[in-house]
Amino acid sequence: MPRSEPAEREVWGPSPREDFPLSVRPGFLLHKAALLMVEDAEAALATIDMRARDFFVLACLSGEPKLSQQDLSRLLNLDPTTVVSVIDVMERNRHVERQRDPSDRRRYHLFLTDAGRDSLVAADRAVTEAEVRFFGVLAQDERVALRGMLSQLLEGRWPASVCED
Repeated sequence: MPRSEPAEREVWGPSPREDFPLSVRPGFLLHKAALLMVEDAEAALATIDMRARDFFVLACLSGEPKLSQQDLSRLLNLDPTTVVSVIDVMERNRHVERQRDPSDRRRYHLFLTDAGRDSLVAADRAVTEAEVRFFGVLAQDERVALRGMLSQLLEGRWPASVCED
């Protein structure tokens, strides 16, 4: 495999791993860090019998916008049939309820129930602990800067561009 091209080095600087060319790519590093963070969150959530996608759904529904299954699909980048299955289970567990949209009979808005809010509290605690461990190698100002940079990269692209409200 060829070494990093000079143009890549000019853009991103020297690679921390010359023997592994992807290590110079911030997009790949961001992707890998996200995968590892989700893996840690999955492990933490498993202790309360929950999956990361369940937490993501609960967290999305705890906000202000009225969201449909289609909105969740776009927000979380999940296949629509997966969202239907997840919501079916969450509805059976009484964490979520569907309410028909009065202006569009084909569309349902999703709402957290009291049990869903209680589950979200426990899940949020587990994920927060996983994030504290994962990001603990960064100083507080670095964590704040990272969140700001990520917000800047996502501005106008997520979440506002993928949900109606």
